Amino acid sequence: MSDVGGNEKVLWDGNCFSRFFIWCSGARIYILKQCPTEINVYLGIGIIVFLTGVLASVSGGYAVWMVFEKGWISITFGLFWGVLIFFLDWYLVASLRKEKKIWKEISMALPRVVLSLFIAVVVARPIEMRLFEQEIEARMATGQIEKRMEADSLLMLQFSEIEQLKSKNDSIQARIDETSARRDQLFAMYIAEAEGTGGTGYVGKGPVFREKKAEYDKSQQEFDDAKRRFIPLIEQNLERVRFLQKERDQLLTSNQIIITRSKGFLSRYRSLDALMAEDAAVNGVALFILLLFAIIEVSPIFVKLISNRGPYDDLLALEQLRISAEAKKAYTSIRNQLLRELDLEHEMVQAEMSIHQESSKESVEQLASAQREINSLRILKWKEYQLSLNGDNTMGDRPVLIDFIKKPEPERVKEVDENGDRKKER
Repeated sequence: MSDVGGNEKVLWDGNCFSRFFIWCSGARIYILKQCPTEINVYLGIGIIVFLTGVLASVSGGYAVWMVFEKGWISITFGLFWGVLIFFLDWYLVASLRKEKKIWKEISMALPRVVLSLFIAVVVARPIEMRLFEQEIEARMATGQIEKRMEADSLLMLQFSEIEQLKSKNDSIQARIDETSARRDQLFAMYIAEAEGTGGTGYVGKGPVFREKKAEYDKSQQEFDDAKRRFIPLIEQNLERVRFLQKERDQLLTSNQIIITRSKGFLSRYRSLDALMAEDAAVNGVALFILLLFAIIEVSPIFVKLISNRGPYDDLLALEQLRISAEAKKAYTSIRNQLLRELDLEHEMVQAEMSIHQESSKESVEQLASAQREINSLRILKWKEYQLSLNGDNTMGDRPVLIDFIKKPEPERVKEVDENGDRKKER
């Protein structure tokens, strides 16, 4: 293994577990090999980061199990959550660099500390719920009883018609019973009068007997009328009561099932909050657990923040400087090559434009030469034409060159019609 300076030497070569935990700390192993005095520091940081991911996996899996109560879903989400928290911690630790200015380091570490505290709260709360599971179960049972009583009272208020109908039936039945009792009393009186055991004390059906018998018949008629009037009403009320009771019992059963099944994450969270509000000891233990996870989360960042700048940081800075210089060099090389290509392309365009201009100039010159030749030929023809018209006489009409260039007009022919008159010239 070569160091940053290029010398071939190996100062440390740990096993696979050591390499893994050092990688968990965010350190570069090929640089850290040259700094054996700092290996233990980064090894400890990596172990803390890894264990934080493990705790987050357990916490997330338990939180999902409280909701779905299915093992494979809990394990899958727990692994996902643990890996997510692990890489968040890994990034927070790996991205923190030691600088020569303490205030700059603090400003870089502050947002990472805040994010670590949020992670600690998220990871710690399901662990707290697992530790206080029995107390939470008892508190949830008490809460379920309270909810059932509240639901029952609401249903009783909602179905108050049942009691009203029962009360009405009782009142009607009391009237019927009162009529029946009076009838029975009159029946006993007239029987006693007939037997001589009551009333006048004479045996036989005398005037008093007939009077008692008439009162009994009248009461029997009232009893029969009451039965005809009130028994159907009682049956109607009872049918309504049975219907309402059936509906109420269905709602009671549904509410009980819903209340019994309400054992999810939110119910447990509320129960834990209620326990913390009711019992100071539970509140203190929960706060202690939260602080413990917060310390675990912040400790890798805190260790890197308070530790002195060591050889690893210097070699890392040197490595970054080297890579930055190589990148700048490559950037400059590519930029110069692009500029050269642009210059070459510009020169090619200029050359093409020059060739085009030369070609255009040559074409113009050829066109001018051809025009001169044409003009010379026209002048010669004009000269020959003039000579043919005037002969040797130089005093005749001298047409200008433009007359020669113009197209000669056709000869005018004069025609004579049959009467000897001239037609118009054509």
